[in-house]
Amino acid sequence: MVEQKYKDFKYLLKRFVEQSHVNLIDVERRKTELGISGFESNSYTKEKNFCYLSIDDISFHIHLFNNGSYGPKSGKGRTTLPYINISVGEGTWANLRVTFENFHIVSFHIVIWEQRTNRDIQEIGSYLVKDLGIDDESDPNEKLQEFYDNYISLNSVQKEIGGLNMMTDDYIQKLQASKNLIFRGAPGTGKTYLARQIAAEMIGCDVEELGDNPQFEFVQFHPSYDYTDFVEGLRPVTQENGQIGFELKNGVFKQFCERAKKNYLDAQKSEQAIASENSARYKISKFFENMEFPSQKFQTKRSKFFITDVDENSIYIKIPDNEVANQLKLSIQEIEQLLASGQQFRQVNELTHFFEKQHATQGYSYYLALFNQINRESSKNIDTIVTNERKNFIFLIDEINRGDMAKIFGELFFSLDPNYRGTTGAISTQYANMHETDDKFYIPENVYIIGTMNDIDRSVDTFDFAMRRRFRFVEVKAEDRLEMLNEQLGDNAEEAKTRLTNLNNVISDTEGLNSHYHIGPSYFLKLKNIAYDYNVLWSDYLEPLLEDYVRGQLNEAKLMESFKDAYYLSDKVEETADDTAQG
Repeated sequence: MVEQKYKDFKYLLKRFVEQSHVNLIDVERRKTELGISGFESNSYTKEKNFCYLSIDDISFHIHLFNNGSYGPKSGKGRTTLPYINISVGEGTWANLRVTFENFHIVSFHIVIWEQRTNRDIQEIGSYLVKDLGIDDESDPNEKLQEFYDNYISLNSVQKEIGGLNMMTDDYIQKLQASKNLIFRGAPGTGKTYLARQIAAEMIGCDVEELGDNPQFEFVQFHPSYDYTDFVEGLRPVTQENGQIGFELKNGVFKQFCERAKKNYLDAQKSEQAIASENSARYKISKFFENMEFPSQKFQTKRSKFFITDVDENSIYIKIPDNEVANQLKLSIQEIEQLLASGQQFRQVNELTHFFEKQHATQGYSYYLALFNQINRESSKNIDTIVTNERKNFIFLIDEINRGDMAKIFGELFFSLDPNYRGTTGAISTQYANMHETDDKFYIPENVYIIGTMNDIDRSVDTFDFAMRRRFRFVEVKAEDRLEMLNEQLGDNAEEAKTRLTNLNNVISDTEGLNSHYHIGPSYFLKLKNIAYDYNVLWSDYLEPLLEDYVRGQLNEAKLMESFKDAYYLSDKVEETADDTAQG
């Protein structure tokens, strides 16, 4: 007996093909959803512009049309809409695209759509409608069952194509390479949250734990923020006699750098202590002091050898299996250098690289075998050394462009440069004469700085050029952060993404505006707090912002009307969106 899931899938395709044909040829009978008839035994839900139903616990999203693209107006060709999709991972969907002939769907194409790029990135396979037998009354045929199984397998595999993790790794690599990075872009694109995600990843904690983590610090710049707040300065304190006096206090950034500096120096001390301990424990005499010669056999990968004698400078070995060179002399000094290095050599080529620096000439495999044996013997019954690991320290500056850079950073411009991290960039601060020691201040090498800024803020124009060249600028686009809506809005995310994308398309086409003026997904997260009332989101949040964008333009009223049409998905705007790819 054919399983019910195949029957449900066959009926879904039949209804989808029929309604798609109607939508193309009959404006009066167009529908955004299939209706529950025939799906009574399934979990069926209708949203404003699409519907979804559950087949065998898998949620199928059905998009007949939701931005005005009703298929090719000629009735012929492959289109992005209508389509069906299922989720196959974070930020990726398996979409069923279609091809039309004479206003009828003639084939389905399984493609992977990536939310980050808003593009189809891979085609998995295709099926002709005539081979699926969706119009007959018989049980689903083998071709249709194969189609279903291949499509659903993408859901179970949960393919990792693109998605947030890939983007986060890319941002981390950029930050590690440049030390200082600024996320710039349109308002509401989640730049600050993205920065916190990166900080948590580099530190090794959850985002929610960053506030209590000494490796993380957050500040928000504003026009009155200054050097005293950030680096150091005189702060009022109450003295023992009750009078108010002033005391030199470190600012938030200097305090942060002191924590990072302590970790960095402690880690270096640990490495030096290990090397020193290795040097002390690996005395060659300890290994040979009770050995009788010729010694027991030692083993390389290719042969066995004996130690025949040891003097102050050399170790003499005999290689019975080597008829050409059965005697060899190894340097005690080089063995000690190997052991004192603290490195772990497992391959001859690793040892060769070390010896090239030491000008050794021969016997790499015998050096390696002897090194490993001495290492094992000397490590017995020795306590493990507790080490201090070098850690990453992330300093996040929100709204970095809103502060007066010269007033806040002062002489730190020099040490902030990625090429002058550490003692190379040490400087005397403005209050150096009040310090108890002559120690200079520098930004440790394990400190990473992330800033965020909105491209359309007026303060961007006054951002210091000397500061600009010390930061790497990375644009965060609204379409790059759509996964925020999936995470926060769940089943309501689809409509939010459709309205957002439609609105931003019109903003991009507006003279004088561009992607810097896009509406970020963060605005749509407010839907959770206003009972998903799109009218309130428009009137109280989006409309005032858009009015600021176009204020003073001659066609201001007309532009606002076009924005509103796009947001409310009216036909005026929708008819221009035929080529917009959707997930």
